[in-house]
Amino acid sequence: MYIYTIMKAISATEFRDKQKYYLDLAKRERLIIQRGRNEAFAVIPLANLDETEYLLSGAANAQRLRDAIANIEKGSDKGVAMNIEDIWK
Repeated sequence: MYIYTIMKAISATEFRDKQKYYLDLAKRERLIIQRGRNEAFAVIPLANLDETEYLLSGAANAQRLRDAIANIEKGSDKGVAMNIEDIWK
């Protein structure tokens, strides 16, 4: 699973003018395209789509993910600190 740490929001016009640049950027960053005032779209690599659909396929798991994201955005969840060496133990 790829975790995006940076997000870039752009207009639909800017995306249209520089598609290649922004599609390459979407491989590394979360890309949001704003279309007018009430519509926005996320651009993700196709390889990540299956994993995203799987993670959101169950209602309970989808809710847990939404709650976790909300907690991170509020600052009430700082994540888990660990040493890189401990990951493979």
